[in-house]
Amino acid sequence: MPLRAIDLSRPLENGSESYAGAPGVHIVRDAEPQKDGYTLSHFSHLAAHCGTHIDSPCHFIAGGGDLSTIGLPLLEAVVIDVDGSPIDADAFAAAGPLAGRAVLVRAGWDARIGTPGYYEEAPHLTLEAAAFLVEQEIGLLGLDSPSPDRFGSPDYPVHRTILGAGIPIVEGLVNLGALPRGEARVWFLAFPLPVAGIEASPVRAAAILVE
Repeated sequence: MPLRAIDLSRPLENGSESYAGAPGVHIVRDAEPQKDGYTLSHFSHLAAHCGTHIDSPCHFIAGGGDLSTIGLPLLEAVVIDVDGSPIDADAFAAAGPLAGRAVLVRAGWDARIGTPGYYEEAPHLTLEAAAFLVEQEIGLLGLDSPSPDRFGSPDYPVHRTILGAGIPIVEGLVNLGALPRGEARVWFLAFPLPVAGIEASPVRAAAILVE
């Protein structure tokens, strides 16, 4: 049973932004091989929500689980293709059983990274779609856009609904277009740093194809 991995993570570099263009990553080089014989670096700033990252329930839910409670999500995935916004429950209804699965929303939005409107114009879910996914008892929601909520939403109802059910959200996925359409079996993983007391972390996300 051959397996193939596809990286779904946005590379981080010095200057990478966090949500809506806020400062995300600042790397300081403390030692260089030419001068010191080795390389040593540290993050002087690493935003929890930069790049491809995972949100834990405590991001919006008082008393919700923090990053250290998420574990190592490794779930069978279903890829949902969407075109436009808002994304309603109908987009997910024909996908078959969703219980325990990673639902990956493929809008092709990663092609807009670094362009005007990447955050402000990103596709978003309706509250009805979020409620449907909770009813289906999905294991995780992943998107190639920066948020499941409409930009500028004052109360983030989709986040609150999904995270309120204890379901983590992975935002900012890339390369979902490389995943096959049809009946191919796909597994999804997104491993965060197990930091206690924090609500989010950049992840190394990947799809494992069973070929």
